[in-house]
Amino acid sequence: MINERKEEHILAELFEENGVLRKFKKNEFIFREDEESQDVYFVRSGLVKISQSAQEGQNITLFLRNTGEVFGAAEVLTGQRRQRYARCILESEVLLVPASQFTSLTLSRPDVLYALTVSNARRLLYTQQFVETLISRPVAWRLAHFLTQLGVQKQNKIHVSLPLSHEEISYIIGCSRQTITETLNKWNEKGIIQYEKKRVTINDSNAFMSNL
Repeated sequence: MINERKEEHILAELFEENGVLRKFKKNEFIFREDEESQDVYFVRSGLVKISQSAQEGQNITLFLRNTGEVFGAAEVLTGQRRQRYARCILESEVLLVPASQFTSLTLSRPDVLYALTVSNARRLLYTQQFVETLISRPVAWRLAHFLTQLGVQKQNKIHVSLPLSHEEISYIIGCSRQTITETLNKWNEKGIIQYEKKRVTINDSNAFMSNL
């Protein structure tokens, strides 16, 4: 049986051995809605948002894909066109494996299929937990949880690179843009965080969530 998190190594190795490296600039599209699903992708470095256009003309960010994550496999494996679009939030290096090759690899290598299944199961569990959070928790808690998920802990502080706009964050956690701005400013004034130039430092990671 594959050990916990070993699936990440298997998928990374798969893309390093079979993928074609593409470099994308900040805000560049990797694919757009309704395009043919030609490739499966692996984030070698950078940050990618998976978003969907809404009827009101707004764009809703549904997921973020960080370094070491696979995306774009669902439509390939189900034979569908792209349901959403992928766009780089930061300059990114992405490995591409053609759809037909990826499908063949999942059929010929049980370890790859199992690793992909485990990875998708983790995402499903995370999504279920996140939906529960949206329903049952106040906005401040949801924002704090979002920041801690994005951040990197060093000693007792959490450092967060925040390339998303306040509006994009509001779509993800389910509130207004104004509420995001007001909450971050309030935390900054109280010394709970340091916030400047799209970077957030949570000053006391142990007390941060418990004091909300």
